[in-house]
Amino acid sequence: MIRHMVCIMPAALVAALLAACILAPMLLGWALVGWARPWWDEVAGALGLIGCAAMLTNGQLSGRFRYLSGALGVDRTLRWHQILGTIAAIAVLLLHPFLYSESYGPAFLRPDDPTHASALGLGPWSITTGMLAWVLFGLLTLTALRRTDTRWRYETWRGRHGLFAGLLAALALHHALVAGRYAANPAVAGMLVMLTLPVFVTLLDSWLLRPLRLSRRPWTIAGIRPAAEGCWEISLEPVGHPGLAYAPGQFAWVKLACGPFSRVEHPFSFTSAPADGARLRFTIKQSGDFTDHIGELAVGTPAWVDGPHGHLDRAIDGAPGLVFLTGGVGVAPAISMIRALAPQAAPPMLLLYGTRNAPQLIARAELEQWAARGRLDLTMVLAEPPAGWAGETGMLDAARIARHCAPAADAGWVFVLCGPPPMLHAAEAALRQLNVPRHRILAERFTFD
Repeated sequence: MIRHMVCIMPAALVAALLAACILAPMLLGWALVGWARPWWDEVAGALGLIGCAAMLTNGQLSGRFRYLSGALGVDRTLRWHQILGTIAAIAVLLLHPFLYSESYGPAFLRPDDPTHASALGLGPWSITTGMLAWVLFGLLTLTALRRTDTRWRYETWRGRHGLFAGLLAALALHHALVAGRYAANPAVAGMLVMLTLPVFVTLLDSWLLRPLRLSRRPWTIAGIRPAAEGCWEISLEPVGHPGLAYAPGQFAWVKLACGPFSRVEHPFSFTSAPADGARLRFTIKQSGDFTDHIGELAVGTPAWVDGPHGHLDRAIDGAPGLVFLTGGVGVAPAISMIRALAPQAAPPMLLLYGTRNAPQLIARAELEQWAARGRLDLTMVLAEPPAGWAGETGMLDAARIARHCAPAADAGWVFVLCGPPPMLHAAEAALRQLNVPRHRILAERFTFD
């Protein structure tokens, strides 16, 4: 099996490094400068440093760095991005500016007070950058939390979010360096600068370096066919290069019928297996955006593939058995893994697959064939079954999942989850009820409530 080799840090180490980056400026300030103000003023300064460091560190979680997504999973990376953004917003927006009790402005600073313990060192420029950063951070947070309520297309929102984040980082850094008492120490100032640099590296990679890399590895549409009701299977072939090394269960960001610098791209899971050769297959559901026109694309249309990403492939390593809990087009990564493992002497596999009706079942004949050959324990659940349907009916809810998965949970199998949020919530509730430990549950989602 071909696997894309990247340096992946353990999730615990990633969490520890993120926490260290967030706390380092504050702890360094306390150690090198020390407390000299009333405790509420020191708390206000500490919150400013924590919020600023959290905001700057958060930029790396928004990039497509496999050393992070491979350790955490894309769903957890995005969740941590939200959490850190919330921490920074609470610290910077709600608390930091309003806890100070001291006078501010250059007129209050004394020559015998090199650490500015007697007043806040706010001049016209530091006040301006602080206020602009305060307002911009509020807008950035609000538009992120309420993105679906805006009329912006996702690509428009994402581009503005990145540009505003870069401007916010520059404003916040200036304010912290000029106005901060701790930041007057060169070591603390250097730490803040070091935390800011990855923000701009992430933006540079997203807007320039990554598209340049994609431009050297073009793809073309080699085939397109209906895969199910409202779904299409699209095949891509490499042009002038050997293709992409990936593992079953992973996904890629794909650009279709545009140039490598286009911001219009979407994540699609591989449904092909590495043994299929250089050709990639993706199953794409029509979702009301550009995907509604997938069927209109012609063979030979240019494409660009940024990947592989994702961590569901880790389920394969040493698992005594695999359980796939999937809903709708979320069955795609499971299909890739089943196609890779079913022909081999692989671990036993159980697939619980829920969707609305029979025409929406993806790869039904192939999955039933593997089940008939004893390579797959298959349960398909339809919310709107046709007359004569012999399978299960209703929703793939927590009770149904717990009933089917209890033996696998007791046997130490690994659970792979992919589907719409309600199904994922039900699956996670069922697995908690079965006392399945977190390290045996792998999930990927791209929508959070």
